[in-house]
Amino acid sequence: MLSSTASPVTRLSTCVYCHTSDAYSNWENLRYDSQMDPNLLAYMHGSQWDRLSALAGKKKLTTQQATEFRELYRRASKDLSRVQSVAPDSDVAVRLSNVIHRSRMQLTGVPRGAKATVLDFFGTSLPAALYSIRWYFVGVFIAFVAFSVLTTVWLANDTQTLFTMVPYDDAKRLAEHDFVNYYKENPNSEFAVGVWTNNAWIALQWVVLGVTGIYVIVGLVMNAVNVGVSGAVMFHFDRAGDFFGYILPHGVPEITCILIAAAAGLKIFTSWMIPVNMSRMQSLAHAARSLITVGVGLIFMLFLSGLIEGFVTPSNMPFPIKMFFGALLTVGICAYAIGLGRPAVKQGLTGDMEESRAGYRVVTAA
Repeated sequence: MLSSTASPVTRLSTCVYCHTSDAYSNWENLRYDSQMDPNLLAYMHGSQWDRLSALAGKKKLTTQQATEFRELYRRASKDLSRVQSVAPDSDVAVRLSNVIHRSRMQLTGVPRGAKATVLDFFGTSLPAALYSIRWYFVGVFIAFVAFSVLTTVWLANDTQTLFTMVPYDDAKRLAEHDFVNYYKENPNSEFAVGVWTNNAWIALQWVVLGVTGIYVIVGLVMNAVNVGVSGAVMFHFDRAGDFFGYILPHGVPEITCILIAAAAGLKIFTSWMIPVNMSRMQSLAHAARSLITVGVGLIFMLFLSGLIEGFVTPSNMPFPIKMFFGALLTVGICAYAIGLGRPAVKQGLTGDMEESRAGYRVVTAA
């Protein structure tokens, strides 16, 4: 039933719709505000919810029905999220949450091969999640680079402070031996696996513990200071060539991945502290489900970075060739996030795990 205060035409003055599949696409792309009428949503999509409920009642679905079912379930889950953000105890919320609850039982029986799951993850979920934190990444990147450069310049011109932080003998040994030997003293494969597991663990911590806010910020500052101190030491002993030659090839993609983790963690923190159109816990849960996808994706990206650090960085290749590998991976990550992420986000995807695994509260009438 529609609200008596407005008709569908009045409430959707900027949206031309019809009862076709295109109608949902037009409606889905609208930005809902706090005044959205759940009854209007029910009017628009009620037939789809009924169809979903009917499919959920079937014991067995054909391949075509299974495809239709998954799409209707995805749409209805988004509708439920919207309704719960403005009217969690409304009749529409009761109706739709129960449809979702029944449908979830059916969804577990819908055949979905491993290949399709992997393609969905890398084709839509991961790039959508990466694209959704692009501005967080830009901010973190600028702050990290600026802090690292300023620290390097400061300490390179204030040797008293530099050698207070790093004793002169230790600094000289680092510049003349330890810095380069770090990349050459272990077998390539062992070194690659070691740096991969270490960096992946750090990245996952920054995503998961990003909810604290301070954990990521402290980690960023400490890493920027370490880069600055190392750079100042190498410059002081005229080893700038070694510094850039052994840092940049793997460091550019590696730091890019770590900063992506920091951006994801900070997005979770801000979603918790500044929720939009939903409760604080709903906002936190949604962001966490979306951005844990980033943490999983970073494991694969850092594996590639680890291969560069383990095999390319310590090699005798000319510096331009080493940099080619690092730049190729970095550009590839950015192109992947933008090229596949932008279309996915425009379709309303955020990287959130499938609604069938996310879970929803079933609203019951009082």
